[in-house]
Amino acid sequence: MSTLKEKLKQKISEKSEQRRHFIKGTRPTSIEFQIATWFGSGLIIPAPGTWGTVGGFIFGCLLMAATTPIITFLMAVALTIIGYFAIRKIESRFQEHDSSFIVIDEVIAILFVLSLLPTFTPLFSLLGLILFRIFDAAKPWPINWLDKQIGGATGVIVDDLMAGLYTLLILWGIYGYGLI
Repeated sequence: MSTLKEKLKQKISEKSEQRRHFIKGTRPTSIEFQIATWFGSGLIIPAPGTWGTVGGFIFGCLLMAATTPIITFLMAVALTIIGYFAIRKIESRFQEHDSSFIVIDEVIAILFVLSLLPTFTPLFSLLGLILFRIFDAAKPWPINWLDKQIGGATGVIVDDLMAGLYTLLILWGIYGYGLI
């Protein structure tokens, strides 16, 4: 058991060092840094992608509750454009493609998922969050292919959009067949 604990401590230590390097190479107060890391949620260790998704999910649920699915969808479109330029600027400072601390792509995808749910209920929202994280982490085909083949800011965003599409297909299938 202590070996697993030691491995986890080592992994967290390595990720913390990567985070220090990431922050050192950027301007944390810059708008592109704030957007790319979704206001720092992508800097939380462990699992920055999950924390970024949760940050986007909370924002998306508040937006859905206060407005309409169309407004949430348009916000996702706007953040796709803004996020693209933020990612380009951040990645131009690093040799690393798709740093785990860049989470605007997860935020964009979860906003699209929330805005396109068959019904905006707590159950479907949580299922959307869980399914999206599974697809984003597991990267089944063609998500893994997109992740490896498309470079730059476009590549950072596209694989998450595909994970969001898989999520929506399952949720609409569940809804359409009346499984829930």
